Amino acid sequence: MTRLPALPTPDQVGALPLGLALTVPPDFTDANGHMNIARYLELYSRAGWVAFARFGLGEETALAGGPATFDAEHYLRYAAEVHAGDEITVHSRLVGRSAKAVHHVQLLLDRTTGAVASTFEAVSVSIDLAVRRPTPFPPAVAAALDAQLARDTALPWPPPLCGVIGAR
Repeated sequence: MTRLPALPTPDQVGALPLGLALTVPPDFTDANGHMNIARYLELYSRAGWVAFARFGLGEETALAGGPATFDAEHYLRYAAEVHAGDEITVHSRLVGRSAKAVHHVQLLLDRTTGAVASTFEAVSVSIDLAVRRPTPFPPAVAAALDAQLARDTALPWPPPLCGVIGAR
């Protein structure tokens, strides 16, 4: 069995760019009494739009015709339960990129419990919305991604990756 890497500390996660902050509402919970899996995807999606907007890949840009990305792969890891009333934040870190794809991880920090509760690793592909096909990132987007990637790869802790996905 492959052992997953250790999670970063809450302080390390909290220092990453913020994509979302909220109090978990009661209707986000399921019959098990914790946040439902569908809500994790919803929150990571919302935080992803915010994170990618910093590079010129936000929701408004996509609605205007691009540039845009489509997620091609995901890996979702649960490390601790999240409950209604918990104060949570989602933070992002870039891991790598190619001409047409970016590998990134988002981390959900439960500020109520002090736990890194979940990670969401993904590969997002640059898409030409006119033809709905992969295309290289526009130069300004590529430069913004590269600048953030340089900052993120200089961090003194490794990103918690599953080891099976990445930008090719």
